[in-house]
Amino acid sequence: MIVMVIYLLAIAEGSLRKYAFPQLGQYIFFIRDPFLVVAYVLATRFGLWPRANVYFSISIFMCLFGVLLFAMQYGVGGFSEHRVILGIYGWRSYFLYIPLAFLVGEQFRAADLLLFAKVTLALSLPIAILVALQFSSAPDAPINVGIAGETELQFKGMHLAGSHIRPAGPFTSNAGQQQVVATAWAFALAFLIAPRASRRIGIVLLLIAAASILTCIGLGGSRGTLLQCVLIGLFAVSMGFVGRGAALKAKALAFPAALAGLAAVLYPIVFPEGFTAFSERWTAADAAESQTFEGGVFGRALFGFIDFFRLVTDAPALGYGLGFGGNASITLGATIDGVMPGSLSETDYARHMVDLGPALGICFIAYRVALAIWLTRLVLAATRRVSDPLPMMLLSYAVYVVLLGQITGNGSINVYGWLFTGLCIAAAREALHRSQPVVRASLPAQGARARSRMPRPFTSLRTPRRKQMQ
Repeated sequence: MIVMVIYLLAIAEGSLRKYAFPQLGQYIFFIRDPFLVVAYVLATRFGLWPRANVYFSISIFMCLFGVLLFAMQYGVGGFSEHRVILGIYGWRSYFLYIPLAFLVGEQFRAADLLLFAKVTLALSLPIAILVALQFSSAPDAPINVGIAGETELQFKGMHLAGSHIRPAGPFTSNAGQQQVVATAWAFALAFLIAPRASRRIGIVLLLIAAASILTCIGLGGSRGTLLQCVLIGLFAVSMGFVGRGAALKAKALAFPAALAGLAAVLYPIVFPEGFTAFSERWTAADAAESQTFEGGVFGRALFGFIDFFRLVTDAPALGYGLGFGGNASITLGATIDGVMPGSLSETDYARHMVDLGPALGICFIAYRVALAIWLTRLVLAATRRVSDPLPMMLLSYAVYVVLLGQITGNGSINVYGWLFTGLCIAAAREALHRSQPVVRASLPAQGARARSRMPRPFTSLRTPRRKQMQ
């Protein structure tokens, strides 16, 4: 339940800052963190953490070492208000939410995953309505910038085309909206493809959610959202080759292609203004990016893998300081020796060089790559054994964010990335558990047979391990 509160606050946080309490926006930004700390305390108290996961152990080490790193950067760079504020913000962005992935992966069961899917899909309709209102409103309308009278407390959306801006939905930026659309799309495809699984969600909810998601894409004007949803669709198609069961393979090959074709045909008909604005945006951005990146938008996406190399020899050994590579640093206008570190890092890997320094930054990149590989292997093992598309569909979102997303540069991407990594781990382990053979034991006293499931490698959040052992 605490994790669900964290999830709902991640979605509602932007609306609270824009429409309810704009004067308290900088404090509401951290509204999820006390609940996260409570979850960590309870997990420690009842022994709910995983006991044999090297990636979880490394994440705890990084949390502790991050405090030491902040102290060393403070000692080298000296005191400044910006260093203290950005240091706390940076430590949170890098380390605080990583253990959440392993707690969720260890404790969540099929019922928990189903609840998250239902909530995500149910919220897609009101979010789609909000997106439609934002798209049709003036860029400076309260529904877009918020109700604050002071200009510095308003949230300016990114220009799309004509008089339209890119709708941010319930978030303060389009980055958060992209996460909610992509994850809802992953859940929707998972239950559309799964044989008989759609009954657990309800076909009406699935159809409403699918229409709402396509509305958000059609009016969102975000190339990143479209490309991420295409990537998720490709992961769905891949189950036609690596999945288990003829019914699953047939639906995996047919459903994504059919939905994509239907959306392509209906897009300019149902959303003519959105289609025109998106087309103009794509053309203008592709022309600008082609001058800088070979391959246009795709070259820009892959540029994140190599962008950090230019800073390996230029960044200080301990970095400029935790948080100095993020958006908050640019907002505050933080400088060090006349250099504005925030302007040096457009990609997340480059941000690691700025915040952590070359050596530690490369180590953090290596952790992300290794975790993405481990997660992929876990999901492939589950997909080949059980006719369940949910692990693969959650992987389609989580692996991109973990591997290349702005997971340390944006608060919404940070919580979504680590939370859905945990959901992916839980889905894969639940599938692997179902694939285990039933153990039959003889009961001589009664002369009957009893069937029992093999012990799980993890325990339920509702049944602490200590009580099970009594």
